[in-house]
Amino acid sequence: MLMHKIRIGLTAIAATCPSAVLAQSTIAGPTAYAGGTPVSLTLPVTASVGGRCGFAIGGAPSGTFDAGQIDQSGWSNQFPFTLNCNGAARVAVTSANGGLRSATQPSDAGYAGIAPYQVTLNLVGAGGGSVTDQCEASTLSVAASAPCSFIGPATQSQGLRVAPSSQNLAGAYLQVSAPAYTGPAILVQGTYSDTLTVTVSAAL
Repeated sequence: MLMHKIRIGLTAIAATCPSAVLAQSTIAGPTAYAGGTPVSLTLPVTASVGGRCGFAIGGAPSGTFDAGQIDQSGWSNQFPFTLNCNGAARVAVTSANGGLRSATQPSDAGYAGIAPYQVTLNLVGAGGGSVTDQCEASTLSVAASAPCSFIGPATQSQGLRVAPSSQNLAGAYLQVSAPAYTGPAILVQGTYSDTLTVTVSAAL
């Protein structure tokens, strides 16, 4: 029986991007006098609050998962995390290998050294709102010809978007899963692995 043991590692990076929100108010100023008649002065005051977004303390996605014999049975695991953002946020994911990759890649026809799996990203926003999307790991590689909608790194306009804010809200997770591998190529014996990098940014 072929043994296909895999280990999925996750690393987390927090990227803070400024997303200034302008606010303007008019404050009544001092009273001036012209010819003995009071004249009211108004002084416009403008301020801004930049977007602040990252993972909560102790809430970054991390860990490893051993899926066992991937040609014998399906597997799934969730990695929870918590965002701490004062406005809309975007989260993105990058796969180092675009799948579960063996250390040894076969050269013979009919054999393969990489196995597919799915990545699901679920985000939670204030007010009970949530957003979920799923992509193949192959579309999360920087070399993907048709990249996933939430491929990293996250920017103000790239990644899965959640709004209006996500301040220390539980429920967000990254899930990895796959049914038992069935081909068409035969997986070579060995240990398979991939590393996912998760980034977060303030969103427009």
